[in-house]
Amino acid sequence: MPPRQCPACDAAPSERDAHYADCPLKDVPLAQVAGLTLEEARAKAARWRSRNP
Repeated sequence: MPPRQCPACDAAPSERDAHYADCPLKDVPLAQVAGLTLEEARAKAARWRSRNP
């Protein structure tokens, strides 16, 4: 099982509520991308952004 953290900034939902300030995925909830590969997280982030302008 992969570690449950953001693939772009390594923030872990078990330790903090949000991404680190310089994370390119910071506008997407951390729980949405934690544990995904960077490619999967970017795709999920794009879908999330299109539904949550």
